[in-house]
Amino acid sequence: MESRYYEFNRHNSMKITIARLRSNVKYNGPLETVLDSFFENYVKWMKANSQHEYDTYNVSFGKDRPKRTPEAIKNAAVIVIPSDSEFRYHGELQMNPKDLAKSEGHMDIIRPYFEGKDVIMWRSDRGDTEELYRSFLPGIRNFTTIDEIDFSGNIHGMKYHFIQTLKNPLAEMIGTEKTIDFAYWGRLGKWSVPEEKNVRERFIRKIYRSELSTVLIGGGYPSGVERDAGWIKDWKILYPFLSKCRSTICWNWRAPVATSRYIESLAVGIIPFAFQSYDSANSLQISPWQRIETFEEYYERAIQLRNQDFFENKLEEYRANYAKVLLSLDEYYEEFSKKMKLSLDKTC
Repeated sequence: MESRYYEFNRHNSMKITIARLRSNVKYNGPLETVLDSFFENYVKWMKANSQHEYDTYNVSFGKDRPKRTPEAIKNAAVIVIPSDSEFRYHGELQMNPKDLAKSEGHMDIIRPYFEGKDVIMWRSDRGDTEELYRSFLPGIRNFTTIDEIDFSGNIHGMKYHFIQTLKNPLAEMIGTEKTIDFAYWGRLGKWSVPEEKNVRERFIRKIYRSELSTVLIGGGYPSGVERDAGWIKDWKILYPFLSKCRSTICWNWRAPVATSRYIESLAVGIIPFAFQSYDSANSLQISPWQRIETFEEYYERAIQLRNQDFFENKLEEYRANYAKVLLSLDEYYEEFSKKMKLSLDKTC
């Protein structure tokens, strides 16, 4: 009887720490961080599950600054890891050696505290896997992954709803003239496998050297290609750069699955083209016309989109297609809550 009571109590009241192992996150609301869809659901989930005891490591909610508190890892029964580019810190050197050494110094402190702990990883990077985490945190007991693609329309369908709030109602009524052919934002394959990186670089160079107009944001662009701005995470700043653009391209990254770029594009009013086997399962309801194999195919269709009526019809069609799999914010939370419960069930 005592054993059964212990298991019941352990499941219904647990010490849960959310931990950013590398860079910190100060979460104030949507559209300020890469994993905001997960964070927004987690804030709501904590309020709905007050039976648990919550703590943070290198994460904050509200006005407080994130702090590295090793005791939060040490005292936790379950550690939630919002994973973002962990793969960069392993294998072939992909970052500044001094930054890597500093980060590893923090890891040396908390690594022993993962012994026998249960981990739940929120995943948006194909390179961040259970195998990777177990390779440098070998003491982990149970490991559960909640993947962005485990949700209908991708959990970042929440961004589709969030980005809508940035639109100017008056501009929506009178229409926003599209004047730029191509936009790209984020990292252009800097941490991709070599074959993917080479494909992207060649494609971007061809676009940049053609008559197509561009807006390029972020980093990792090939030599000779000038970007318009560096890395921008805050969508309130990024949105004005993109709102006048007509199209972008979604490339595979380590696996032919859907990513948030497709969703963000439609939300802004940009038509996303899918390169080769991107989202091979067609979980986002991508139209055959959006699928391209070569630069020449893309170029021809990008020119067609200069016709405003043609562009608007295509955008309306592709938004309607995506709406077939897009959930509401409440439905995304319900799915997130179910997955968190199932993950905690595995710890008992």
